[in-house]
Amino acid sequence: MLEGITGIISNLPEIFSFYHLTILALGTLGGLILGALPGVSPTLSVALLVPFTFHMEPSAGLILLGSVYMASVAGGAISAILINVPGAPANIATLLDGYPMAKAGKAQEALYTCFISSFLGGVIGMIVMILLTFPLAEFALKFKAGEIFWVAMLGLTVVAGLGSGSIIKALLSGAFGILLSNIGANPTTGEFRFIFHDVLTGGIHIVAALIGLFAIPQVFMLIESFGEKHATFSTSPQKGILKKTIINNLKMPRVLAIGSVIGSIIGLIPGIGGQVAGIVAYDQAKKLSRNPHDYGTGIPQGVAAAESANNAMVGPSLVPLLTLSIPGSPTAAVLLGGLLIHGIFPGPNLFLLHGNIVHTFIGSLLLAQFVMLVFGIFLSRHSNWVMKVPALYMAASIIILSFFGTFSINNNFNDLIVMFAIGSLMYAGNKVGFAAAPVVMGLILGGIAENSFLKGMLLAKAGDGMFNYFFTGGIKITMILMCLLSLLFGAYNSIKGRKKKTAASKNDIALAIFILIFSLVLIKYGLAAKDPLTSLFPKATLVIMALLALIMLLQEIVFLSRIRKGGPEASPPPAKKHKPFPFLRIIISLALTLVYMALLDVLGFYFSTFLFFLTFTLIFCIDKKAFCQRAHVQIAIPSLLVVILYSLFSLLLNVSLPRGLLF
Repeated sequence: MLEGITGIISNLPEIFSFYHLTILALGTLGGLILGALPGVSPTLSVALLVPFTFHMEPSAGLILLGSVYMASVAGGAISAILINVPGAPANIATLLDGYPMAKAGKAQEALYTCFISSFLGGVIGMIVMILLTFPLAEFALKFKAGEIFWVAMLGLTVVAGLGSGSIIKALLSGAFGILLSNIGANPTTGEFRFIFHDVLTGGIHIVAALIGLFAIPQVFMLIESFGEKHATFSTSPQKGILKKTIINNLKMPRVLAIGSVIGSIIGLIPGIGGQVAGIVAYDQAKKLSRNPHDYGTGIPQGVAAAESANNAMVGPSLVPLLTLSIPGSPTAAVLLGGLLIHGIFPGPNLFLLHGNIVHTFIGSLLLAQFVMLVFGIFLSRHSNWVMKVPALYMAASIIILSFFGTFSINNNFNDLIVMFAIGSLMYAGNKVGFAAAPVVMGLILGGIAENSFLKGMLLAKAGDGMFNYFFTGGIKITMILMCLLSLLFGAYNSIKGRKKKTAASKNDIALAIFILIFSLVLIKYGLAAKDPLTSLFPKATLVIMALLALIMLLQEIVFLSRIRKGGPEASPPPAKKHKPFPFLRIIISLALTLVYMALLDVLGFYFSTFLFFLTFTLIFCIDKKAFCQRAHVQIAIPSLLVVILYSLFSLLLNVSLPRGLLF
């Protein structure tokens, strides 16, 4: 247990050398910036920088990759809090309270909370890694297909508390996410499912879907608000807010402990990742809170729970990598490549053969937590700049960043189409009470659950049978009980919310009928797989969707009958003034975005971006005369944006973007 501490102490001169400190500072700052860009996930950030480490010494290369990994996880919270678009899947839970805080004029407090809790969680995670590396590696080996399946199911049941008050809609959203994860090749048989168009052949990439689910609805909501008078809130830095935030974080030890412990445990389990840690920690902190209904309204506890968990996950996710050659997360898999190119082969003998390099790397990651806190606080002080950006420019910029970030994943135009289609569908879903977070959880965990279940089923048939394999053992029983508790908690909250409902929704009745028909049609005609294993999980998901839709339909019919009989629900709610929906504005923005997408390959990303930004702001600006009088400024803004994007994506990250006919 003490070998890790003595190893780090003996390598302190290496850790604090000027060269390594410079690499650490640059990697941490770069990770924060990259993490804040929608679409540039920690995995992509590390992968883009692997070539830069070819000519570095092994310890420096690993410090660069490790610091970028750690900082990009925290950096993703910047865009989640400021523009409601998570920089990476790990920051999904952060926006649930972070963005409401920003809208209430507390962006700086939300960011301070983010980086302070990330620092505390990250330090705890690193300490766990340093002290308990080998015992934790043995614990991680106990998680086989059956255990991983139930961990995934726990994450899926957590969605019951992530919706807009209705457990049925939350579970339907999660089931839809699972359905999206089933598109493409089956992980066991290799057969394809739901390939209705060539665009879907490669399946749904999680980052493309993430950007679509959060960024595109946010854009359309901004477009809806063009020209309206908004309630003003303070965007200037507040004196004493840092001290106040530190004190507030110290007053929530239970929330930070929940996040750090859950993050450390989930980080150990190979293949799960920080996105699950953040959501599960947020859910557990909400369940154990005295005021669970405050979560989602903009409270620091929600940000602290999510961010302490996803940063606590970083250190333990490297434990199975360093000791067993098993990456604990997708980013850890890229780090494995970084180790191998330097001739370092992880395994039980790693600390004997390359002890100095590994201990320098681990010690630098611990130091990186402090560097990240300093840089994060500095960036937080200037968050007011983002909050002052007009909605018109913000909407155009989010669309552009979404397209650049999505294309940079695989250099594939199909990802752009999928991203925009899913985002448009989510925008419509938001209007009828569906939330994006459960969809993302279903998409992330659907593949993990299916792969683990199919593997477990094959092993069970060759061994002691399905029941013994999936329902016996301490870890599995614990996970099953936690799944049941999550469902019961979600049902309790849904029933409490339903008691406050005063009118039946005809939209919900029509929606339930549509989902029921949709599910039955896909069960009958959507799958034509030869191997039954290929269609097992998708059919089970569709059956669950049909049952949930039927329950939702019956609920609304019963509620409607009570109203007609003059029950307590019959009293009409106070009339609300509904503003007219801006159909024309939404249609024009859709058309502009589709034209922009079509021109990207013809005119190139940069020239198309310039034209789109200029056209978008011209069409939707209220005062056309003032726009024309300030034409030089209106042209300078998209020009500067293009220069920044070119410097970042083409020069720094070396992402290959189409130049088009004009270049």
